[in-house]
Amino acid sequence: MYGPLSPDESALIARLPPILRARGYRLYAQDGSRWLDCWAEGGRALAGHKPTGLSLRLKNEIDRGLYAAYPNRWTGRLAKAVGRMFPGYPTMRVYRNAERAFAAAGLNGMPVDPLDLPPGGEWTDDEKVRLERGKPDRNHLNTAFWGRPLLSKHPKGAYLFPILPFSGLSEAQAVLAAEPEAPLPESDSISPVVLAGLTRSCGLPVDRFTVYSSYLADIWERRGPYLLYRGHHDAYPALFESMFARRILIAPSPSRPSIMPADMSAPEKKTFGFGSSLP
Repeated sequence: MYGPLSPDESALIARLPPILRARGYRLYAQDGSRWLDCWAEGGRALAGHKPTGLSLRLKNEIDRGLYAAYPNRWTGRLAKAVGRMFPGYPTMRVYRNAERAFAAAGLNGMPVDPLDLPPGGEWTDDEKVRLERGKPDRNHLNTAFWGRPLLSKHPKGAYLFPILPFSGLSEAQAVLAAEPEAPLPESDSISPVVLAGLTRSCGLPVDRFTVYSSYLADIWERRGPYLLYRGHHDAYPALFESMFARRILIAPSPSRPSIMPADMSAPEKKTFGFGSSLP
């Protein structure tokens, strides 16, 4: 599941102490505590906090005074970068926010999160109950998907809405279309600072995401860097609290994925083997 947080989910994230700085997948709080961030803003911090080269890219555009949303060189560069991340989509636009992007694509409702599909990408008979409980309608499966970077066998639809790992600085939303002549309005005018950051964020260090499967409890299913909770739904609040007490932030609800950090220390790996051994 990807999309706006509910009030209850937001309240859980708001329990973090004030954060003074962040590096990689670790948050350093005002009270001196260090947190392992396995929520990663729902995937927007998939590359970690302060990814290599991002600050310099932003600084270069700021030093040029390019704050204003005037025509600039970065829309074309972003199209090429996103195309390398999600090949097979010849058309790209970028809009100020997701709502604008949905309207441009004529989308009714939210795109389908590919993590809500079974591993093979097709709904099975066992998924009917999940559909009846609010999962996307089957008729949407070939229409529009959220784009999850580093997800193998990513389903392809008429439209793809990439979740680019550019955390916190913009709500801009790219749209990819499978048809070369897709009826999408022209891109919005967006600050080159934002577009430059989005472009840099597409250079994910794929080889850094090492498999730590031996540390995972059986309540987790791993797909690429994403961890899907497969334990009992009612047990998740206790799991969240137990991990929070250990200064590990996981997804605020069982319907959302957590993120496997690209690097962990030995103690973090041990603690990250969360699951049946925790109270």
